Amino acid sequence: MGFLLEVIGPIFTLIGCGYALGRRRRVDTESLADVALYVCVPFLLFSALVRHPITGVAAAQVLAWQAGMYALSTPAIWLLARTLSWDRPTRSAVTLSIPTVNVASYGVPVVLFALGDEALSIVMLLFVYGNIFASSLGVYIAAGGRQRPLQALSSVFKLPLIYTAALAIGINAWGIPIPESVLATSDLIGKAGPILAIVLLGVQVSRIRIDGGQKAVLGGAIFAKITIGPLIGVGLTLLMDAQGAVRDVLLICSCLPTAINALVLTTRFNARPELLGGILIGSTLWSPLNLIAVLYWLGYQ
Repeated sequence: MGFLLEVIGPIFTLIGCGYALGRRRRVDTESLADVALYVCVPFLLFSALVRHPITGVAAAQVLAWQAGMYALSTPAIWLLARTLSWDRPTRSAVTLSIPTVNVASYGVPVVLFALGDEALSIVMLLFVYGNIFASSLGVYIAAGGRQRPLQALSSVFKLPLIYTAALAIGINAWGIPIPESVLATSDLIGKAGPILAIVLLGVQVSRIRIDGGQKAVLGGAIFAKITIGPLIGVGLTLLMDAQGAVRDVLLICSCLPTAINALVLTTRFNARPELLGGILIGSTLWSPLNLIAVLYWLGYQ
């Protein structure tokens, strides 16, 4: 249990710091998020992929897991929405909450604390895949089908992570040596990203206001996120027979709360952002219990 607290404790300490900061100060979250996403995270991704190259099988399993999360959860939630007569914005918000997991400001730190640098490239690749899906299929879901699929897909090519990953994979494929000083600099810049992202998560949580008018919908949505999401994620991992660090990373990420970019999308397309915010808070507060169970199952005690 001591090890589990060592993993979860620092993360929630930083979330608490961000929450207190957000309540007392006017924080420019967009600018700080840009620093994390466009500066720190690409450097972290580059050094992780260069130091710990991923095999084709591992990359395919991570991609299949992320695709499976959308493929299995989306029709299930849409069927539930039809049964419960949810309107389109409610359906979009709940649908987005299930397959999107908070890798950047939650998953990366947990994996670093629990599994070490060796697993960093795997969780970073999942972060890339998650952004690709959120920037394409996620946009389509948030827009309630009002945006053409190709139009939604075009936003993927604006992500710097795509080009960073391609550069690192190309370097590994061609066997180009990278000086240790370059990788050390990349590590130094990159590892500031997860810490900044966790603090930003706390700031974002401090600004969310939950609409109490539809408590039943919110309660059901949170329950779906903390049960259906992990069950699908764990089931996919076991079905693919993932092994080693890939298995551990995917099992951990199955228990992560809803991603902040889902809140951004619902805000942009007016798809019940207050409901998505409530799901984000609820799943974040519940997530330690699921994570402790998975880490204990994996033998981290």
